[in-house]
Amino acid sequence: MRERLAGAARGNTDLLALTALLLVLLVAYQHYDSSLLTPASITILSAQFLPLILAAAGQTTVMLLGGIDLSLGAVLGLSMAVFATYEAHSAGGVAAAALVALLVAVSAGAVNGTLVAYAGLPPIVVTLATSFLWSGVTLVVLPQPGGHVPGGLVAAYNNGWNGIALPAVAVALVLAVWKLLRTTRHGLALYAVGGNEHGAYASGLHTRGVKISGYALAGVFTGLAGIGLAVQTGSADPTIGTPYTLNSIAASVLGGISFFGGVGRMRGTVLGALVIGLLTNLLLFTGISPFYQLIAQGVILVVALALKTYLTREAAV
Repeated sequence: MRERLAGAARGNTDLLALTALLLVLLVAYQHYDSSLLTPASITILSAQFLPLILAAAGQTTVMLLGGIDLSLGAVLGLSMAVFATYEAHSAGGVAAAALVALLVAVSAGAVNGTLVAYAGLPPIVVTLATSFLWSGVTLVVLPQPGGHVPGGLVAAYNNGWNGIALPAVAVALVLAVWKLLRTTRHGLALYAVGGNEHGAYASGLHTRGVKISGYALAGVFTGLAGIGLAVQTGSADPTIGTPYTLNSIAASVLGGISFFGGVGRMRGTVLGALVIGLLTNLLLFTGISPFYQLIAQGVILVVALALKTYLTREAAV
């Protein structure tokens, strides 16, 4: 009981430190954009950040199992390409295209999970290999940027629908669904297998099945991220998903997700994704040369991680 309370305290400190960092970035952002807190700006920013939030949610699911998914960006690009291409050439409409794209992403995630569960190789090695596979499939589906997304859907996503910021609603739904999932047998098994796989197996859990379903769930989040990115841009790009792999890992780690599995909260990941999104925009506002923006972003993230880790350790002492 004492260890559980200590873990909860560390988790709360983690979230508080990240929230404080987010508030600092919001204050700095408002210096460059005084309309930050207006409904229009909130809608635009939520539309811009939703793909990263969803991608980070997918990465978080894998990390809770004790793995790292280096194929996430490739699967995101694949689902984006399938959605935009299928919608452009099918009479089934947006719903059918979204369903096909999601099925493809879930299948890719399940393949990753099956290889991790049965091949006996580290997840980082397996997903590095499959990243080349899914990237190749994406180029077969869409060799060059193109595809089509209905203009009305793009406008509703980016500018709001009847005054409602659809991406913000999507984030709230993700958090609500995850909170509900954590109370189910599958959600508890996800944390159990990530925290202590041998102990979970000894208690009767089918650990391989949990891994496969966990990677498939990550595919759901990643597929939704690809669809969201296609709707945001109005088309698809087969190589656009690459940066999302490392950014999703950074958002998850910032949010307090452990590399060793079994520890972390989805709301922390959402906060981490918001921090990275705001930081990227801030660097653009400052006019720093693109050659130095990545360096500045990396330095700031390293400092933020170090400070957050220090504060968490101090709270645990």
